[in-house]
Amino acid sequence: MAYYFHRSVLPSHLITHQVRNSIFQLSLLRFYTNSTFPSSLPNIPSKEFTTAFVLDRYLNKVEKALKKFIFVSLISSTIFISSDLFLAWCWNNYNKRKFNKTVEKGTWPDVVRITENELVPRPLITKHLKKILVPHKNQSTYYVVCGEHGTGKTTLMRIASREVGGDKKGGIQGGRGVIYVDIPPEVSDVENFGKQFGKALNFTFEKRISLTGQLMKKIFDKDSNKDPKWIRALEAFKSASAMYKKKNPCHQPPVIVYDNISQLIHIDPKILDFLQDDAKDNADYRNYITVFVCSEGSVSRRMESRSSWSRADKPVIEISDLNKEESMKYLSKRGIKEEEVKRLYELVGSRILNLKYVADKSLIGQTFEVIKQQVFGIVYDNIEKAGMNPGQPNHEAAKIIIKALRNSNNMLHVSKLREMTKVEPNKLLESNVFAYHPENKTVTFQSRSTECYIYENEKFIN
Repeated sequence: MAYYFHRSVLPSHLITHQVRNSIFQLSLLRFYTNSTFPSSLPNIPSKEFTTAFVLDRYLNKVEKALKKFIFVSLISSTIFISSDLFLAWCWNNYNKRKFNKTVEKGTWPDVVRITENELVPRPLITKHLKKILVPHKNQSTYYVVCGEHGTGKTTLMRIASREVGGDKKGGIQGGRGVIYVDIPPEVSDVENFGKQFGKALNFTFEKRISLTGQLMKKIFDKDSNKDPKWIRALEAFKSASAMYKKKNPCHQPPVIVYDNISQLIHIDPKILDFLQDDAKDNADYRNYITVFVCSEGSVSRRMESRSSWSRADKPVIEISDLNKEESMKYLSKRGIKEEEVKRLYELVGSRILNLKYVADKSLIGQTFEVIKQQVFGIVYDNIEKAGMNPGQPNHEAAKIIIKALRNSNNMLHVSKLREMTKVEPNKLLESNVFAYHPENKTVTFQSRSTECYIYENEKFIN
């Protein structure tokens, strides 16, 4: 606006003043002429004087029009900018209130889509999970829930979260639920994790910026919002939790659940470290309680090695396989013939995922040997990914561990891995070959099917 004012208005003023000076000089000349020449001469105005007089009147009109235009423009601009700023403020305030309401009320994870025949109820575990999702107001620890892939952690956590949300007597979570952040396998980079995080929190990353603000941002603030989306979402959650605590000092703190955090190890391990430090700090300040759910032994091993582990609730909650009775009952419920149930159990053990797999394959009429080859094919792929097959870099280390497990009733203390193999244990626990149990710091085979496959292959035991 100032630019156009200087370009358009000021020059016109200069022209007007120049013309008026010219008119003044012509007037003096006219006066001098009239006083010099006889009075009898006719008083005929000069051509220059007439032109200047007409131009002066025209410029006066132009100047008035310009002043009016500038005044109207300033009023219109003021109204537009004020309206623009007000609308942006309203929109951002609405998003902020919506986000704070989400943190206050929590979110319910999607319904677990499992039929009655597929569901394995585990009431004791569900009860324990519900308990940690409703912490007391002075809670100062965070939780870690672990278990191998396929033990039903996600299903049980979703069920517990929804049941807590439906309990009208359960404090802040009663009738409201928890903040549930799922990190599915398709989340393969930091940007996708940030989007998933924001979606879980109902958080709007981009604020509505007024046109004036956009102009100022382009000129003065080109490098703003460099933080990743997940950090911006986490900071907003921390701020909303602190506000909730201030408004409701007698209520239990909010709870946030990070499910499938093993995926973060593959995206960027530093994100997991950051979240663990944040969980420790906010447990100290009683702002909110964090629950981590992981499936790979390397994750819990990494978390144990850091100073933030001091605020983790111990012992770690481990969701194990079904027992033998539950497993055989499940196979019978799925319509497997009685004479085949025992053979299938001996093959796959008590892992829910494996039981579902063989049940589905058996229902379409495949023989035991066909199912066995399919199960062993999955185990082979896991060993291949771990680099433990013959000719791969971890094969010799795997053979040492396998022999030690056979000689120690299939259970080995994690400290022995480094001593025997000279390999960092976390590298050997990242795959689905060996399982780590944080409560007693032991290592076993990841599943019964893995044990069967290895013991039937001489290349691992000779």
